[in-house]
Amino acid sequence: MTTPLALCCRLSCITTTLFLQIGRKRFQIATFEEASRMFCAACDKAGEGASRTPMPLIVDERGDVIGHVSYNGRVWAGASYVPDTRPLYDNRVEG
Repeated sequence: MTTPLALCCRLSCITTTLFLQIGRKRFQIATFEEASRMFCAACDKAGEGASRTPMPLIVDERGDVIGHVSYNGRVWAGASYVPDTRPLYDNRVEG
C-alpha cells in the first residue's frame, strides 16, 4: 500500500511515500506526526531513552533524507538540526 504525503519546501513541493528509518529498519508513515509518535513509543518501550537509539530519519522511497525526528519528538527538515529553524511537526502543539 502506498500512502503519498505532500511535503512543501521553499523551492518545490514533492509528493512521495515516506518512511521512518531507525538503523536498518524502515516503517512506512503517512504523516510527520505518525513518525514522531512511533519514535517516542519505541523509545518508551525500549526503556533506553532517545539518546541511546540510532538517529531516526524520514526518508523517501529512494532513501533520500527528507527530515529527522529529534529526541523530544519534533520533526525537522534535513538530516541534522539547524539553529533557528521551525520544525516540520511540533508535538507540543495540538491541532
